[in-house]
Amino acid sequence: MKKLMAVLLAAAMIASASTAALAAVQNVRLGGDIRTRAYYTKNLYSVDSQADHDDFYFRQRTRVSAEADLTDNVWAVATVEADGLWGRQRVVAETSQNEEGETITTYKKVDNDWDVNVAEAYIQLSEIFYSPWTTKIGRQYLNYGRGFLISSREWEYKFDTWRNILDFYPWTIDLFYSRLVESDAIGGFGSDKPADDEDLFGLNLNYQEDYWTMEGYVFGVRDAFHEDYGDDQSAPVAVGFRFDASPVEAFDIWGEFAYQFGKYQQTGMASDESIRAFGFDAGAVYVFDVTWEPAIALSYTYGSGDKGEDAENPNKKMFDPMFNYNYYGYAYSPRLSNIGILNAQLSVLPSDAWTLILDFYYYSQDKERAMVMGNPDMDNGGVSAPTNGDEKDLGMELDVILEYDYTEDVAAQLVAAWFKPGDAYNTPENDSSPDDVVELRAELRINF
Repeated sequence: MKKLMAVLLAAAMIASASTAALAAVQNVRLGGDIRTRAYYTKNLYSVDSQADHDDFYFRQRTRVSAEADLTDNVWAVATVEADGLWGRQRVVAETSQNEEGETITTYKKVDNDWDVNVAEAYIQLSEIFYSPWTTKIGRQYLNYGRGFLISSREWEYKFDTWRNILDFYPWTIDLFYSRLVESDAIGGFGSDKPADDEDLFGLNLNYQEDYWTMEGYVFGVRDAFHEDYGDDQSAPVAVGFRFDASPVEAFDIWGEFAYQFGKYQQTGMASDESIRAFGFDAGAVYVFDVTWEPAIALSYTYGSGDKGEDAENPNKKMFDPMFNYNYYGYAYSPRLSNIGILNAQLSVLPSDAWTLILDFYYYSQDKERAMVMGNPDMDNGGVSAPTNGDEKDLGMELDVILEYDYTEDVAAQLVAAWFKPGDAYNTPENDSSPDDVVELRAELRINF
């Protein structure tokens, strides 16, 4: 019933926006997209050589959006999103302990309810009072640069935000405030505030010329510490700089550096401690002016780490990638923390409709530490097996990506990813011979 009400409410919002636009005799656009993916993974959740673990499933995401162009530079957008796995039911595992203290795993079927929500719902006012000021208020996507800290890739991260843009070309000032966690007591259910809110704020300065762009920014999370909120908190502030440039035709370079400070607190820590971490991303790409337009790219991405041996300061140098949603290998899918990633890419265009990409990655821990490197917020969650804490060599990955544009509106993609674990995954349990990880992903997408 709750999900049905959510769908009806979202549909009403879209209808309201459409009606307002028609009443003002302006443009209204209804559109969206449907994306269906089929996954096959092997050893994604375990690299134990004693047994192979594979999985095969389908996932689908559907978005329906209404965009209304009203009078006096007023714009309204409302998007409803549904995301879920194929199948009326899902089988989930539950663990318990018997009288002997042994862990028992049982499986049961549960209803496979799709996650239905409002992905976008914002109002945009442009040229306010005939000035270069544009404001956007409501749920929206945010992206800065290549998404090193805040990314809108695949429309995964959504922010309830008040965003203000001042366009003084070639300068652009972008200031935003977002509520991440609302913790106030709901009216009528008590007056005590159970915890403090969590907010995201940011300031981005952009300067553009014909062949280069520079940006400076400050992004931070304000997560006040309150004894009733628990002791698993993080409040990083990132100060960074990035640039993109095309010094010669068909040759692009980029670089970004972010330094983080602030406070954090984790379970078992009596008080909050300081963060001192940094990360960077640098690379270049060259496109050859010959048949098939082959392109070669080389990049290195880094997020600092910490051994965590000091119980009082276990993560003081651990980089927080915040809302980074970039693929650093489809199978391994690491979180950009305590890691260095070397990437070499070759791409060709056999025709206007086909694209073939070869990606090679080499991974290394910044500090030897036993931890899970996979990013749980990514598409497949990445490799969830922990490292041994004795070696830095995480391994290497080769991805083959084939893309086909059937029409302007319909596209298909096939991804084949193979990850070879390094010495950091050698354990007595797998006889120092961890299993390879494989992922196959097929995608069909239509925009309308």
